[in-house]
Amino acid sequence: MRVFTVEIRRLLKTRSVLVLMLAALILAPVLAYFPASFVSWTYRDESGQEVRVEGREALKLEEENQGQFQGKITEDILEAALARYRDFAAGYEGGLPDGIYDERVTASDYYEKVSNVEGILGRVSEAWADPDTGLAPGAENLTEDQAAGFYDQCRQHLQELLYLEGGRNARTDSALAQAQALYSQVEMPFTYEPGFSSNALEYVGIYVFLLVLICTFLMVPVFSSDYQTQADQILKCTRDGKRRLAAARIGAVLLLAGVLYIVCMALFLLLLNASFDFKGLDTSLQLLVSVSVFLPVTAGQMELLIAGAGFVSLLATASFTLFLSGRMRTVASASIASFAFLILPMMVYMILDGNAGNWIRCLLPSGGVGMMNSFTYAAMDTKFAYVGSMVVWLPYIMLAAAAVEAVLFAILAGVSWCRRRR
Repeated sequence: MRVFTVEIRRLLKTRSVLVLMLAALILAPVLAYFPASFVSWTYRDESGQEVRVEGREALKLEEENQGQFQGKITEDILEAALARYRDFAAGYEGGLPDGIYDERVTASDYYEKVSNVEGILGRVSEAWADPDTGLAPGAENLTEDQAAGFYDQCRQHLQELLYLEGGRNARTDSALAQAQALYSQVEMPFTYEPGFSSNALEYVGIYVFLLVLICTFLMVPVFSSDYQTQADQILKCTRDGKRRLAAARIGAVLLLAGVLYIVCMALFLLLLNASFDFKGLDTSLQLLVSVSVFLPVTAGQMELLIAGAGFVSLLATASFTLFLSGRMRTVASASIASFAFLILPMMVYMILDGNAGNWIRCLLPSGGVGMMNSFTYAAMDTKFAYVGSMVVWLPYIMLAAAAVEAVLFAILAGVSWCRRRR
């Protein structure tokens, strides 16, 4: 315990560690600011001029304009939303064959008259997409029967989408069974609350990646700096210089990274949701993102799920970085190798498509973090990986692999440090 305490103190007195910790804290308010700032609203003032506002003022106007189209989105509300859109389109000669993108539709008219139903009707259109092409009808082509049958069609759409993506075979049947098991737990009717943007979920994933990146560089010099200065030759000659020191160093730096992640993520989520006045967190993920999302959670629960998955990925990536640190002779080489493995899943995602690529990137320690390849997007997607007749949803692979690797590479890092000789 004494060696562990000394290691904690040493880390907290190291300038590079303090700089990285400060950077992680500063990024929290910076990134939390952006999602709400992207929200905009346009209205006409008393003089008839269009005025564009952004941020909290736009969110306030959006909430005031939402009217009855919030809370539980029942079939009656969907039919009312369709009627509202039709009344709006009827105000233009010949209707709106191009929808809201018609050049005659002004920004102020869109925001004030149909912005509160356009998103909801977009989900209805998505649910009634053509099963052979995946193309969705425009809002102007929707019928009352389609609005009334929305929730039954959501389940049917999930089946049609999986067969469209994977073909009609035993593997897709197995994937569909898993997807339907989760989708059966989704609460219907869906819930919608104004004041929250899907961009916010993306920024949670971005912040997870940046925290993992920062913590990776925290891990790099733990062992490699001693190899570089040859201090390891002296330390390993002391009574506590091998197993006990290795365990203390690994435990101390993982504890520091874990606490830093939890504190920074808690601060980030607090500031992020405060920028939206803590509204919209009960919105169903199916209305916020896509009706094909079969994860039975709300927007607020998805934030916590992304943060939790990020923590597991952090431990796996950190442990693997410690292992690399124990194998490299210099801090520079350890830094390069660690960064390369951190972004490797992103490279695999862009270069190697298909089943093999899915397995490789998900099994890597940092497979759950990144950009489009991350857990954030995988949890809202319908992709599965397979081996023979076995089919596994990608987020399951990411979390299981990260949990195993967090323990495995932490042990290997200690063993590598103790056994390595120059």
